[in-house]
Amino acid sequence: MDSEEGSTIVVPTETSPREYMSLNDINDEEVRRLTAPIVYLSILMVIGVPGNMIVLIIYGRKYSKSVYRTIIWNIALMDFLFSIVALPFNIAELVHFYTFTELWACKMIAVVAIFFVLYSSHLLVIMAIYRFRQVCMPTKKQITLSNVKYWIGGGFIVAILFDFPQGIFQPIVEVSLVHNVTGYVCPVSYKTSVNADIYNGFLTCLMVIYSLFLLIVYLLIGHKMYLRYKRQNIAHSSNQTDQLSNKITKIAFAISIVFAVSYLPIFIIKLLASKIDHHNMNTVELSVLRIFERSYVVNHVTNTFIYTFYDKRFRKTFWSLCTEVVHRKPSGSQSVKSSEYKNTKDSSDTVV
Repeated sequence: MDSEEGSTIVVPTETSPREYMSLNDINDEEVRRLTAPIVYLSILMVIGVPGNMIVLIIYGRKYSKSVYRTIIWNIALMDFLFSIVALPFNIAELVHFYTFTELWACKMIAVVAIFFVLYSSHLLVIMAIYRFRQVCMPTKKQITLSNVKYWIGGGFIVAILFDFPQGIFQPIVEVSLVHNVTGYVCPVSYKTSVNADIYNGFLTCLMVIYSLFLLIVYLLIGHKMYLRYKRQNIAHSSNQTDQLSNKITKIAFAISIVFAVSYLPIFIIKLLASKIDHHNMNTVELSVLRIFERSYVVNHVTNTFIYTFYDKRFRKTFWSLCTEVVHRKPSGSQSVKSSEYKNTKDSSDTVV
């Protein structure tokens, strides 16, 4: 909702006027208009929770230790936490659209969402740097298992520092509804002060910089790998190390593209908050806007499908785990399955 904090806005309703409507009646009416985004978020939560849990299990227990596995596992952890924390908060925000009276809860939702954005982007930047140094600067100092935790810790701390202002600027907006009823909204996009505008602009610029960085780095990596392929004999270019290196690069690039496409809209909407007229939108337009405001949710659900598509070993282990969950076997058979999973580990996770 784009307004100054504490201001009043007349919000029309689509139903025929009644003699009196309570705040709960008006909220229920708005929830009916928001059915599509609520269902959308619910479906993504149902997909995201088990999907990311399986990613955590596979990369945590079935893959050999490597820098790549460490970063992917942390990304999956963020995706899983987002699915069980941020998604229910987003659904609650829509269900209580005009009755969101708790400022602390509104601030917490916003702070958690922005933190996931920032920390996930830092993990992707670390992954890009790791792959760039491996492919384009193989003789230089690399990110290793012994120092990757410092890179990840640094990304975590910077995310907290950049996220801190969100808790200061995030408002609860009072809106004047029909029959002189006052509603309370926890807005995704808002305009409360010049400082808030500067902060939203900073976040938008930061996401653009990160997205351009990832695009340029992976273009350089792709060019280097193409030149390497051309120099090699075709008969030897399909060895296991090259195949794994290509696979890791494709996965990292695909994750980065989904991140950029899914997260940029929310920051663009924040910048355009004062120009978006929410109140004269029909149900379809409003639903599209609310879904568009939450397009970043896709980033935390689709990674499982990326791993499944590009990684044959992950795909086989994924379906084996799903089969084991659906068709429970006696303990002896489970032991055999566990032994088979362990055999899927190999030393090829650490590649140049």
